[in-house]
Amino acid sequence: MTDTYLEKYQPKTSIFEHFEVASDLAPTDKAFKTWEKLLAAKRGHDGLFLVIGKLLKDIRDQQLYKHLDYPDFKQFLASEELSFSREKAYMCIKVYEYYIDVLQLDPESVNKMNVSRLSMMVPILKKIEDPKEVMRQIEDMSSLRHGDFVRQVKEKSNRDGKPTIYYSEEYAKWVVSYYGSNTHLNDLGEFVAV
Repeated sequence: MTDTYLEKYQPKTSIFEHFEVASDLAPTDKAFKTWEKLLAAKRGHDGLFLVIGKLLKDIRDQQLYKHLDYPDFKQFLASEELSFSREKAYMCIKVYEYYIDVLQLDPESVNKMNVSRLSMMVPILKKIEDPKEVMRQIEDMSSLRHGDFVRQVKEKSNRDGKPTIYYSEEYAKWVVSYYGSNTHLNDLGEFVAV
């Protein structure tokens, strides 16, 4: 029985190869060298989702998975070597397609934002027809703190009638926001918070 090409080619990689810090450094030098390696790893992580999105898109669109002995893209994603969830793979593809292919933004500027944020913004931004407004929204939303960002995304995309609940530091109270036209609230009577 002959081995498949994939069985013959098993790349050996080490995740720590480029991020080792010498153990014999003085504590201050070790701290700064470790910090430098951490920043390099974070920058690499932030940019790799675009690369992953492009590569997955190419494999999917050009059906390259067939040349790797996979009958479909779903099985390719589930392969032991890759083990990508469908959701994560399509999130990377969606971010790459929208921000790089459609908006033609500079990848260096796109990778400064978290992939989750970029992914959450896509459905909101796709509804905007004016390219200048899209860019303004990206700029505005990218500068928000995480909680404010999530709240704004929910406000702009929650049209299914579900209320959103959050704690307001300003009012020192819980706030329930809903859409009067499509949110159905049931009166639960009087209750006491404990």
